[in-house]
Amino acid sequence: MTESISPAPRPQPERAFLDANVVRGQLTNDVLLSLADQGVFQPRWTEKVIDEMRRNRPSGVSEQAIGRRISRMNAAFEDAMVEAPPQELEDQMQADPKDRHVLAGAVQSESTVLVTDNLKDFRPPSSGPNAMRVESLNQFLNRKLVEEPERVQAGLQAMVDRNRREPKTMSALIDKMAEGQELRSFAQKLNAVVPPEQRGTLPILTANQRGSARYTALEGVARPGTTQAPEGAPEARKSSSGPGVEQAKDTEQRK
Repeated sequence: MTESISPAPRPQPERAFLDANVVRGQLTNDVLLSLADQGVFQPRWTEKVIDEMRRNRPSGVSEQAIGRRISRMNAAFEDAMVEAPPQELEDQMQADPKDRHVLAGAVQSESTVLVTDNLKDFRPPSSGPNAMRVESLNQFLNRKLVEEPERVQAGLQAMVDRNRREPKTMSALIDKMAEGQELRSFAQKLNAVVPPEQRGTLPILTANQRGSARYTALEGVARPGTTQAPEGAPEARKSSSGPGVEQAKDTEQRK
């Protein structure tokens, strides 16, 4: 009798510490947390980061609206909020003084990557106890699309399926992401991966591909040896997956 072989268990998703500037906007917030809900990564943040998110909310978003979003974030990902790092650790961080708490939060939470669109203010070591990969939002999402294309697409599809307002299709989501710089590189890469009927229609989605398959594969992905993705990124640390829910968005998006 042939003995069945069970498939190897899937490794725990990596922990990603999210800076305030990648979760303050509704679209970027929803994209990130939809992927987290699909198990693409485990989000982490501190109260200080959430306070920055609240203070720097986008124009037109009321304090009540951002408060609802924050409440939904914390309810959906109960393990995401981590203790504030000690001052001693914060003082060790190689970053702009105002951003040391962010890098220290990433280290304190045992994350393997800090996701921020403020790359210039972080100069973390690539080895040692405080080693930290730092990636922009586009770099992080592009890497995840390469590593787990099915989960990323499933998370985005779940996002558009539950939307009561546009974008309500993958094509419309890709077009919307391509309209601004925050998610454009990811939209271009995603557009080359999804089935033809799901692709966006904006010319900018193919304008930067330069006719190169290699460019499409690498555009926006962190290179080893740079500040964004330091050589010898730290090993994945053990962590437990926190529960997620589908509704981590503002109430107004469901109207």
